[in-house]
Amino acid sequence: MRFTKILTVLVSAAMLTVMVACAADEAAAPVAPAAAAPAQAAQAVTYQPAAPQAAAAAAPAAAAAIPAPAPAVAPPVPKAKPTAVPTPVVKSAGMSWIDTYLASSSYKPEWGQPKRGGIMRYGASHKFNGHDPNYGHSYEGPQFLPTYNALIRFDPWAGVNGEIEGDLAETWDIQDGGKTVVFQLREGITFQTNPNLPAAIVDKVSGDSFTCEDAKASLEFALLPPAGVLHTGPRSALGHYASSSCIDDYTYKVEFEEPLARTITQFAGARGMPHNMDKDFIDWFINNYETTDPQENVLDQTTPETYLYGTGTGAFAPVEFEVDVESKVRANPTYWREGLPLIEGMDQFIITDATARFSALITGQTDYYGEGSASLLPAHVEQIQARFKDEITINPVLHSWGKGIQINMLREPFNDFRIRMAMHLALDRDEWVDFNMAAGINGVHRHTLWMPPGSVWALPDEELGEMPGWRRGQGKIDDIAEANRLVDEALGAGNRFSFECFAQNAQIYVDGCLYFQDQMKRNLGVEVTLSMVEGAVQNQRGPDNEYDGHYGSKQTTNVADPDDWYMLHLVEERESWYYRGTGRYEAHPELAARLEAMVAAQSRELDVAKRVELVHEIERTLGTEAMFNIPYPWSYIFPAWSKVIKGWTLYPHPSQNKWAQFERMWLDR
Repeated sequence: MRFTKILTVLVSAAMLTVMVACAADEAAAPVAPAAAAPAQAAQAVTYQPAAPQAAAAAAPAAAAAIPAPAPAVAPPVPKAKPTAVPTPVVKSAGMSWIDTYLASSSYKPEWGQPKRGGIMRYGASHKFNGHDPNYGHSYEGPQFLPTYNALIRFDPWAGVNGEIEGDLAETWDIQDGGKTVVFQLREGITFQTNPNLPAAIVDKVSGDSFTCEDAKASLEFALLPPAGVLHTGPRSALGHYASSSCIDDYTYKVEFEEPLARTITQFAGARGMPHNMDKDFIDWFINNYETTDPQENVLDQTTPETYLYGTGTGAFAPVEFEVDVESKVRANPTYWREGLPLIEGMDQFIITDATARFSALITGQTDYYGEGSASLLPAHVEQIQARFKDEITINPVLHSWGKGIQINMLREPFNDFRIRMAMHLALDRDEWVDFNMAAGINGVHRHTLWMPPGSVWALPDEELGEMPGWRRGQGKIDDIAEANRLVDEALGAGNRFSFECFAQNAQIYVDGCLYFQDQMKRNLGVEVTLSMVEGAVQNQRGPDNEYDGHYGSKQTTNVADPDDWYMLHLVEERESWYYRGTGRYEAHPELAARLEAMVAAQSRELDVAKRVELVHEIERTLGTEAMFNIPYPWSYIFPAWSKVIKGWTLYPHPSQNKWAQFERMWLDR
């Protein structure tokens, strides 16, 4: 197939580059964005799909008989454990954290006995957006989140499919039918000593005791940030926050406007977990950096103060930081968990070029090659399997970010449901699956709509396989025929449209646009241009709606709860541009309002079984009536690390709470 041939050429070129390159100091130059057409709002067009028999007659020549492929064998994905009121996990009395470490069911005997010492070297893929603990992606979080603690967290070795345990809070009590949570905080915890902080604040922060006032200030900073602080995650996850108060120094009461199923899971997960900072620092920061300019994000400033760095209670403390070059953290000598961390520290080097980052791994200059958009390319996987499998571990893992095309419905003809549905129907998703195969590793995908596959929230595989767009064999032939009929109906027989695929300039996103380009040309006769830009340009064009479709995440990094996606995508006051269905209220106001009401209903439902049914109905609506986003199958990514690293593992849908593993890992060298 043509797409396969294109990808083969790309992969071969990548392999050749890897083989001859030892290092590269500079990232590839960004591709200049294509000129964008002016946004146009128009009335929505409704549609009733034709019967498959009628559509079949319109099948294009390119849609010849396609044999149904054998289903890939996916690694098992643990079932999610949605719990309206999780039970705190309390460690056995008298057990040290090392004892608990060795007794854990997640501890692997082949790791051997823990050792102390050594510096772990991390190859980071992205320049920092800022060290804001309330805004960090998977590729940035490991560089600063280990310096903080949350109130509660998912077990670091199990992730969002595991149990919730206390972090700075020992226990928590849910009261008033779920509207109130009372956290009992640990005593005797102090903030890190960090001589790099501004002189006016360093003595107030270093060694200060962590109390309820710090927890309260941190939560309010996350949910009610000062002007100029633009992080959005906690505000979306815990947007039903009403107030909080300190009963005493170590008893923290948080009240919400209504009892919602997501409250505790969001406190423990990446979207909602506020990482705790010192109140004195927060007060100083607000007094010095609050702005009256609504367009200014003070966290974009590259200073130690605005990076909010080194004001936590975590296992590591920052010792050196060079903007967009490297950061170094070392073990916190006053860390409150006995015996941890095991390693002496971490050096994190920013290596934006994938080839250079891979070269650093295989030559032993770094120990870790990250995940997300920093995942190994298929060529890298193949080379490691062939030459370095005794030195490097590859851990295929279902990516936390399900990918897809977000449609800008403020532009014609994309306000027309028929056009969006046609693009969805025209995608042969098995070809995307084939492309994501690497070095013979099977099952690097899962077909699903918006909820993560393998969880109770996702539609059953057998139901999804019968839905238009996801079918195989003759069903896919019928889908492609229907796609062409819809475009003919919307634009006139034989007329087609053009489309700009807009994404960040990283290979994982480039691949997504290449696939879309090939599929639209081959199955729908639509010309797709690629616009690959750096993150800064992406963050400017995105909010300004200067694109047709954006290839990126249809899911966020934490998938513990359906609200992780629905709040950011379908609730108008919570959404951010990167995740939203742009223009849905203009194109389909009734449907948008109905979906928002459905989201509110499932969020309030505390009965898990009933909530699952409500979520499934939302999934069906998004996949048949809305098509605000065009989903791809969820992909497996390929993080890799040196086998000298022990005590490190990744689970399906790794969220940002994986950073907590850094305090448990050790180095066998």
